[in-house]
Amino acid sequence: MTMGTARDGAYVAHPRGKGRHPAVIVIHANRNTEPYIASTTEMLGEAGFVAMAVDVFHFLPNNATWESARRTPGDSVTAVVRREFREPRLVRNVQAAIDYLRRQQDVDPGGVALLGFCGGGWNALLLATQLRDVGAVVAFYAPTTLSDVQHRSPMEVVSYIRVPVLYQRATTDPSVPLTDVERFEAALRAQGTSIERIDCAAAHGFFAWNRDGVFNESEATRAWRETVHFLRDNAGRPMQPRALAPSRTSLSVPSSGTDARASMHVLHAGE
Repeated sequence: MTMGTARDGAYVAHPRGKGRHPAVIVIHANRNTEPYIASTTEMLGEAGFVAMAVDVFHFLPNNATWESARRTPGDSVTAVVRREFREPRLVRNVQAAIDYLRRQQDVDPGGVALLGFCGGGWNALLLATQLRDVGAVVAFYAPTTLSDVQHRSPMEVVSYIRVPVLYQRATTDPSVPLTDVERFEAALRAQGTSIERIDCAAAHGFFAWNRDGVFNESEATRAWRETVHFLRDNAGRPMQPRALAPSRTSLSVPSSGTDARASMHVLHAGE
């Protein structure tokens, strides 16, 4: 697969070969330009999925490259996120990504899977409650009980999570307590939602190969193997009717900026 700089905030990977393939949307944690996000999209393409990494923080300053993003003061980033990021904006941004994938001739018409890391996993779980096209979720070390002015916690809308979930937990992760994950898992099981939990002996962020001192190759390899197995079982399956959570319309939604990312940097597996 040929890699390059993302254009207009998104990467797309198409597997080589004819026919239709299940679709997976990757949702980043810090920035979509963090190196492991593009490589994750590439690996999904190599595994047989049409994969897309969508930039849900496209409004942040210095967003063109990971190097420029890292030089941006954290306080300024936090201020922009608090001002610009809202749950309804997230929903319509990812819906635009789904609409794009639905127009691709090699995408299976079944459910689209979401794969998110940290806050991206939090977002993926929320999106599963509000987007009818979402058919499965993989959440890496995602907060399950946190909420803020930007969006609700997964626990607040857990009764609307009715698609299979794979939760990849980091055992050394003070930011996501085990008790929170267990509470979330118990709620899903009690209502009959399929939930698999993998406990990885690693720190928060262990899947990000570009993070020195955090990346854990052996556990990342194991987590990826489980992720691909789960996605092959669940992505692209026919969707079943289900109730959706009420949208969070009580929050003001910024009207500035563009949410639908129409032009993508397209990658073809095996090139």
